[in-house]
Amino acid sequence: MNNYNTIPSKPLAPTNHDEQRQQENALRKRLLTGEYYQDLEDELYRHLPTDRREAWGVADESSNPFEQVTRQLATLYHEQPLITNSKGDIQDLIGREGYVQKAGLFALMQRFQQFVLGIRECVIRIDVAHTPTRNPGVNYRVVTPDLLYMESHQDMPDTPLLYMELRLREDENKEVTWVYDYIDIRDENNPVFGMFKAESDGTMGKDMSELYMGHPAMKGESYPFRDSENKPFLPLVLYHAQKTGYLWNSFDNRPLVSGTMSSMVLFSMWVHCVRDCSHPQRYIAGLQISGLSNLDTDLTSRRQSISTDPSSILVFHQDLDATSQPLIGQFTAGADPKELLEAIASYEYRVAVSAGISPSELTRTSSDPRSGYSLSVSKAGQREYSRAMAPIFRRYDEELLTKTAMLCNRYLNTNLPENGYRVSYQTLQLSPEELTAIREDVVQKLQVGLMSPLSAIRALHPDLDEQGAREKLLQIRRERAEFI
Repeated sequence: MNNYNTIPSKPLAPTNHDEQRQQENALRKRLLTGEYYQDLEDELYRHLPTDRREAWGVADESSNPFEQVTRQLATLYHEQPLITNSKGDIQDLIGREGYVQKAGLFALMQRFQQFVLGIRECVIRIDVAHTPTRNPGVNYRVVTPDLLYMESHQDMPDTPLLYMELRLREDENKEVTWVYDYIDIRDENNPVFGMFKAESDGTMGKDMSELYMGHPAMKGESYPFRDSENKPFLPLVLYHAQKTGYLWNSFDNRPLVSGTMSSMVLFSMWVHCVRDCSHPQRYIAGLQISGLSNLDTDLTSRRQSISTDPSSILVFHQDLDATSQPLIGQFTAGADPKELLEAIASYEYRVAVSAGISPSELTRTSSDPRSGYSLSVSKAGQREYSRAMAPIFRRYDEELLTKTAMLCNRYLNTNLPENGYRVSYQTLQLSPEELTAIREDVVQKLQVGLMSPLSAIRALHPDLDEQGAREKLLQIRRERAEFI
């Protein structure tokens, strides 16, 4: 991709509802990637008139409960999941030199899960390199839903059949333009894959497939993404944070997003108070300060000010309009930084709890109020959340592996099974005390016949289902016979 000095405005979504959804998706994406300074400025101006906003100075970005909470809950891929398939050899796919490993899928998934939890949906798109100019292999690409328009069948509302992804590309005149990657399998007998210009109103313009793909849009029998039975499929997986029966759930957890923006405003206020209001407030009557500077004289924030520090000497002169004796005095400090920080930290804690975390599992990193905005989810809370997420992500991970195998078979001459993939996740490491308690309990129950070996292995590896536990036991037996 060349240097895009001028990026055109993003086209509108095809429908008003999708436009609102994409704006919400884009805000959450910016909060997760640290690109939210302008959003914070807009939020400050929503709370403050112009003159007060100018007086606050630089906005503070240190508080982001939305990013902190979702990052700490995204622990499902802290270690690579166990992948098995009883229908064939899958080493070409998941072995050390397999296509999935070389593509770095599970390293990508650590960040990707946070996107899914925060934005509520996200796509992984699969690309297989098989042309002479590219080394054969698999590539996975994260696509956030602020760039997507999709449609589904009414009987499968949460499974997309039409995929339209906005991407920036150079046209024939070397000018940057928005283009739809268009994949449509709504009609299985006439699927379509092509690239089309995206008009400013969100509609699809002329076919640009020849320019970017080297040939016209691929339709019907030429459609490239098919399984071994020649059935078309979308080379992507739409992950949901929660199965709702709908294609999109973009506004879920809105209190966490809204509260995060307010938390940023409050911490910006705290910085302003520490800098400008934590010392006694002085006043004068019947006098004027010499050397005042006029600021923003043409704006509503116009004011007069003078810079001071402890070594400054202020010069006053008599106010000729005053009728009383000149007076100089001071009030107490305008704000107590410690009490204000504790109040803001309590609000931030309340915002984080709105994400659905048990208050007992959400703590501060220290009892010191100065660390009040360092929210921490306990290990127990992370494990509990991961167990709740595992069945949802497992479904999509197995679909992703299945589709990857289909594409590898079609373009890389592999012979991988195209179904039967099973994914088991590694739980977060327990503390030594927890491990000892579980191990002693399992051993005692085994010795008195109150637990079977199958139940014991599942107690030690909670994410394994019955078949996975059997395979684990068989693996242990084989290795013991071989090495002991």
